[in-house]
Amino acid sequence: MKKSFLISIAVILIVAVIALFLHGRHQEVLDGRLATPVPLLQELVKPGTPLFITPEFLPCLAPLSSAQQALFPTLEDSETAGRDKSTFWRLNREHHYGALLVGASPAWHSLTESLLNSPLWVLSDVSPWGYLFKPNRSGISAWQIPSPRELESNWPRPADRGCFLILTAANLAAINRLPEAEQLLDMADTLHTSPSLILSTRASIAASRGHWEEAVNFSNDALHADRGNKAAEEILIRALIESGQTDQALDRARDLVSRNGEDTEALFLLARAANAAHSDKEEIAALAQLVTVAKKTKQPIGASLTYLGQSYAKYGDRGSALRTFQEALLAPELNEEQRKVIRHIMDHLMEGNTPSSTLPSLPPSGTNP
Repeated sequence: MKKSFLISIAVILIVAVIALFLHGRHQEVLDGRLATPVPLLQELVKPGTPLFITPEFLPCLAPLSSAQQALFPTLEDSETAGRDKSTFWRLNREHHYGALLVGASPAWHSLTESLLNSPLWVLSDVSPWGYLFKPNRSGISAWQIPSPRELESNWPRPADRGCFLILTAANLAAINRLPEAEQLLDMADTLHTSPSLILSTRASIAASRGHWEEAVNFSNDALHADRGNKAAEEILIRALIESGQTDQALDRARDLVSRNGEDTEALFLLARAANAAHSDKEEIAALAQLVTVAKKTKQPIGASLTYLGQSYAKYGDRGSALRTFQEALLAPELNEEQRKVIRHIMDHLMEGNTPSSTLPSLPPSGTNP
């Protein structure tokens, strides 16, 4: 897996954090179109025209009529097609979708890339909610940066306009349209509404380019403007790890987890920082807690268990490693190739070897299991 792709995932993950942060900071003035994707979904509905959306939008269909809801895919189809682009293309041949709304989640990266490269679809809109694709035919134009007049017309209040610009910029950065993302951030800067969030988004863009010192500086500036900016904290920890400042990264990650002990992203960052600082016991403890929280909140645990098994094996705890890998094999989200790697490692462990050279290493910072 290429590092550029893994770094882009880091940017995508920041989008959700910033969205929650904006909602918390501006709840009293937040425009309804920023608070929920329901208005966008209602705009897309046309009688008799099937629509495709990724799973995070399905719970938002409740306000729609049953006839309108029937135009959208089932949860099973949405999840499978979101993760497997070949399934999407099969479903598209069957249903002839009139529009696609793909959320900015790393889980749908393969589908998003496929659509961006397809001559059959046009990226017609980028918004805080993700990417809207429409069939490539006459009258359908590709997304462009809106003019200041258009922005002011659509978002009369500066606070709402700033939120829209920042979140859209983060989604542009996630698909590597960095010049346009920076242009939107420059426009947001002129509104003087959310300086900390603009700085943390600039930090995520610097990280996507591998400019780690720049990402550290932007993150620190963002935290200076608002110490409660959790997105900036997370980017800072990643940037410190990647720039080799592992002791500082570990201290920051410990502090983040002390305030967010049930947060899987914070726990993963602590595991990453401990791994980089060669603090094996702390890495194991963080991953074990991550698995516990993921089970409690019914999140996928296969990757987390794989990393935990690796950590046990590296530390020399063969028994715990084998038990953890065995549990990982039962996780439905792992594919056969991943299971094959785990079985290969288990074979080595059962033969009494310490297969450090064959263990799957923790991925570059920014990829939460």
